Amino acid sequence: MKLINRSKQSPIGRRACAAALASHHAKYGDYGRQKHRTNYTVVVDGIKVTVEVVNRATSYVATAMIGVRKLRNLPAQAH
Repeated sequence: MKLINRSKQSPIGRRACAAALASHHAKYGDYGRQKHRTNYTVVVDGIKVTVEVVNRATSYVATAMIGVRKLRNLPAQAH
């Protein structure tokens, strides 16, 4: 199972995603239900960061909810 961190811009977001991925992997193991979305609230350096983790077929993808995002870049968007 690959753990993919989609927060490349912010070091706080990167650390929050890493913590959320570790917690998610400990909770669900290698085989979580596909297309399932879980939100985590992680405190990094006194700042609360919301992280969304999406289960894919062979990976867990974490995205930090920091700032404004474009609608086409939403991680759990159905096509």
